[in-house]
Amino acid sequence: MGNKVSKENTKNRIIESAKKLFADQGYQKTTVVDISRQAGLSEAALYDYFQGKEDLLLTIPDLWVSELIGDLKEQLFGIKGAVNKLRKFLWWYFRRIEEAPLDAKIVYLFLKTNANFMKTEVYSNVKTLYSYLIEIFEEGRSSGEMKSDLNPYFARDIFIGTMEHLVTRWLLKERSYSLFDNLEEVFNLMIDGFRANGVETMSGAESQG
Repeated sequence: MGNKVSKENTKNRIIESAKKLFADQGYQKTTVVDISRQAGLSEAALYDYFQGKEDLLLTIPDLWVSELIGDLKEQLFGIKGAVNKLRKFLWWYFRRIEEAPLDAKIVYLFLKTNANFMKTEVYSNVKTLYSYLIEIFEEGRSSGEMKSDLNPYFARDIFIGTMEHLVTRWLLKERSYSLFDNLEEVFNLMIDGFRANGVETMSGAESQG
C-alpha cells in the first residue's frame, strides 16, 4: 500500500513539475532532463512513469477536464431557461479557467496544437463537456426561447469559438486582466444571434429553481 502511494506521489510530482515548466518556458523549450531535475528524479526514473515529454503533455489536462465534467451538471442544476444556462456555463467555465491558469495554458496554447490531441482521452472528455451546450441549444429551440430554425451544432461551435478566443487572448496577454471584464456585453452580443425575437432573458433571481 505504501509503495503504491509513493509511486502515485512521484507521478504527481512529475506532472506538477512538467506543468510548471511547460507554462513558464513553453513546451518546445522544455526537455525531459528539465522535468526530471525539477521533480528531483533521474531521467531514467521519469521514464518509469511516462514515455516522454509528449506523453506528459497529453496526460496533464486529463484530470482537470474530468473534474470540469463532474462539476458542470451540479452547476446547472435549478437554472431555468436556455439563455440563463448558457450564461451560467460561460461564467462557471471562465471561473474555473482563472482558478487553474497553468492547466488552461497547457490545453489552449500547447495541447490543442499537437497533432495527436484528437486521439487523446482529453479530447474525448472535452467533446463530452461541450455536448452539454448542444442540449441547452436544443432546449432553447424547443421551448421557443431561441430561433426555431437554430442549428444546435452550429450554435455550439459559435459559442465555443467565442469562448476559446477570449481564453486564448487572455493567456497570450499574460492574464493581465480578468476574463469577466466586459463579459456580460460580449455574452449579450453573442446570444442575440440565437434568441427568438421578443424573448428576453430572465433576471438572475428568476432563473433559479
